[in-house]
Amino acid sequence: MDYKPIVFDKEYSAFEYGPDDWDPFATTLVFDDNNWMHYKLTADLPTKAYGKIRLKFEYCGSETCHMEITKLQPIYNDARYITVFEFSAELFKKHIIKFMERHISSWDEEYAFSGEKEVVAFYNAVLTAPDTKLLRDWA
Repeated sequence: MDYKPIVFDKEYSAFEYGPDDWDPFATTLVFDDNNWMHYKLTADLPTKAYGKIRLKFEYCGSETCHMEITKLQPIYNDARYITVFEFSAELFKKHIIKFMERHISSWDEEYAFSGEKEVVAFYNAVLTAPDTKLLRDWA
């Protein structure tokens, strides 16, 4: 799949919502230091260009990280199309700090933090970083 950066604007023009999308930008952040550092940021995005996709950014304590993109609509026989990129740990650190700072700053706001702007910026940064490598692209 040839993924491109997603334009994020106030009108959310790159996104498409269906009747069942009551929380279309749900994000999950997990810090697991049980035996080894394993940090994951996951988000579902209802895009016009790619359909519903799940982004998973993963750091496991090494110099490189992974972004996995899964198309949530089955292609055939419930198979899902998965694309995996490898990128630098520095990029992960930069964007996870931005995500956390924005999340914490929203604690006193009227509405809950969803993180869609930060997740889209992270996705775009991975796709456009010069050292990003495509590792997997198939169902």
